[in-house]
Amino acid sequence: MGAGLPPAPIFHFTTLLSDMTLHFEVISRFQAAANADALLYTPLNAGLTFRRSRVYTVEITGDEQKAREYLLSVLVDPISQECTEQNAPILKGALFTIDYGMKAGALDLEKEAILQNYRGRRNMGFTMDGLKITQRVYVFGQGDKETLAARFAKDVCNPAIHNWTIA
Repeated sequence: MGAGLPPAPIFHFTTLLSDMTLHFEVISRFQAAANADALLYTPLNAGLTFRRSRVYTVEITGDEQKAREYLLSVLVDPISQECTEQNAPILKGALFTIDYGMKAGALDLEKEAILQNYRGRRNMGFTMDGLKITQRVYVFGQGDKETLAARFAKDVCNPAIHNWTIA
């Protein structure tokens, strides 16, 4: 450094790269509510209906916009599906929802396919640090929420391979 010159400025671009969690809920545009008895081993004939979606929770480090663009291109068919990036249910008015996903160590073919696609690419501008896929079942109608939710969870979820929550 020459005498009398100020030190070189130091710039930090921490706003460009960060750790974050992205949420995507994907649902079919063409799937109408169906008879919820189809989910049960023994029908209730209670007039309940259901719809399904998939919820993707992705931990990333790096460029959020590049991560969003990549994930939307991989997870969503823009013709037949719609997507929300809110960490809240895409459908309103359900009697209850069941969110279930694979336990750690259980084979999840969809997750493996997404991760394989990601690993096959270079210079993405972000790293995918975690991926969780959850199936969400919305049940609509009237009845005792706790009793019905427990019945549906018992028939839909397999405790050997699934974790689940009811809301």
